[in-house]
Amino acid sequence: MVMGRGGVLGRALTHIVFPLLGIAVLLRVLVAEGDTRRPSDFPRYPPPDGLLPSQEKYLVWAGNLIQGRIRRAGVRSIRGTVVGLVTAASAIATAAVVGRAPELVAVVLGAIAAMGQVVQGFIHDREQAHLGHQSAVRLQRAVRDFQTDAGELSGQRLRDRFKEFQQTFEGIKEEYDSEFFKVQGQDPPQIGESSR
Repeated sequence: MVMGRGGVLGRALTHIVFPLLGIAVLLRVLVAEGDTRRPSDFPRYPPPDGLLPSQEKYLVWAGNLIQGRIRRAGVRSIRGTVVGLVTAASAIATAAVVGRAPELVAVVLGAIAAMGQVVQGFIHDREQAHLGHQSAVRLQRAVRDFQTDAGELSGQRLRDRFKEFQQTFEGIKEEYDSEFFKVQGQDPPQIGESSR
């Protein structure tokens, strides 16, 4: 029995491409349930009594920043893993179908593998996920240290301790923000300098 080009393409789709997509979805679910940090792992602390309203707002903003960083780090970690696994599966499948399926199937699988590498080359998910997690942990530690000290302080001493915390927090944030730019192959923006 001679099978037409459409029959071979249909078989290739049902035996190669669709299983790859199924594996990708399964991996996505497994990775999502894996050992990734969640925003709930980074508790929010209520501002201590005695702070100025602007200082209370800063603490709320700091909590939101930490939650956002850990959320984005989780997304980047999952996306990087899924893209890497789909890329590898496509590359392996390409080698398996060469000579057995129409050229189009091998070309499509090879293109998927190449696109996965290009995507990771541009967005650097693994590196950014690692930096995001590291920065969230360090920022959370600064908040926790401040909250621990704040329980014993009041009045001006509390507000002075808040200023120390704010400097520490901003220093950590600036350090990691410049690292994010380096990973992306960009220079951090120059703030406060006049352009000539």
